[in-house]
Amino acid sequence: MIDMNSTGYQILGIAALMGLILLSSSSLSFANAASFNNVQVFIQTASDLPDHFTISAFNMSGYMFASTQSRYPAASFELPDGQYIFTATAERQDYQVYGSPTPMMSDSTGVQEPSIAKGDMPMPYYKEPVVEYGYSVRQVLRSTSFTISTLNVTSFPTSKLTIKVTYANGTAASGASVSASVVGSQYYWGYGSDLVTWNSTDADGVATLTAPQAPVQINVWSWIPVDLPKEQRTVQVVVGGEKVDVTVYWEPMHVGLAGSILIIPPQTSASVTLYVQQPSYWVMPYALRGSPTGEGQTTVSPGPDSIPAPVYMQQQGNPKLQDYQAPEVQSPTGSTSTPASLGLFTESTLLVAIAVAALVTAAVSLLVAVRASRRP
Repeated sequence: MIDMNSTGYQILGIAALMGLILLSSSSLSFANAASFNNVQVFIQTASDLPDHFTISAFNMSGYMFASTQSRYPAASFELPDGQYIFTATAERQDYQVYGSPTPMMSDSTGVQEPSIAKGDMPMPYYKEPVVEYGYSVRQVLRSTSFTISTLNVTSFPTSKLTIKVTYANGTAASGASVSASVVGSQYYWGYGSDLVTWNSTDADGVATLTAPQAPVQINVWSWIPVDLPKEQRTVQVVVGGEKVDVTVYWEPMHVGLAGSILIIPPQTSASVTLYVQQPSYWVMPYALRGSPTGEGQTTVSPGPDSIPAPVYMQQQGNPKLQDYQAPEVQSPTGSTSTPASLGLFTESTLLVAIAVAALVTAAVSLLVAVRASRRP
């Protein structure tokens, strides 16, 4: 005779065992999918003045993977296998402007005292910026640690870069704007008298820059006028019951093209092909902002004075950008924030948990049914 209690417990045991197997396989898959390497980065500064440090990790296309700011010259990242550009910036927060001592002038008694009436106003003056920069290109295949040595931006070595710019059909793009921005640095390097970080291409589509010997993002752009029909066209419409001749205008009158490339030392030359960009790619001067519509958009389209949004973001200290409005960032690239997650309960793990619960519920139901069948 079959022991129904024993059979029921066996069913429960089998269901539990299957659940454990499913959970174990899911945990193994999760562990393999979440395999990261601990990377510790330290900064060795050239001076003791910096008191604020930024360490970032970029992929080889120049997109930021992670970044951290701290009062300490160290950072730690969890990164998957791959090749990365690690950048380090060390700076002093209060370096920009200093007030000079008030000039002291002697009065008739020989006592020296400041006098605003005599022009003894504190005069501001600028000192050498306390900003240091360094980088390291690393292949990360396991947990590792290393140190990046930084140098003051005023003494950083430079190199000449040659940029060849063409359109999609292969013709040279003359008159295109070319800019170079140091990856992982918010400092505007163009203040250096020996640096040329913004230039235009010649008749052959070639531009020469003098940039720091560091990973630099090259951005190129050009606005091309559209070859419109010479004759004006009019159409007749009825307005308020009257026929009115309305002139038809063509739009856009200019088309913006752009391209970019990352240069990593010892590379000193690159080729960039320009492609048509959408209006959201550009940042306009304040004078062209226009009035907002009901949808929150401006009524003025980008034109020849507009620049790529990446250039605006990378060269905040550039005097040429003072008349430009900030771009509306819809989905920031390289953000260090991550979406809310379910912790260990990822989608696959949650599905497995549901399956296990279903198995256990079915087993319990079967056990209850067996016991009910034994009742007289």
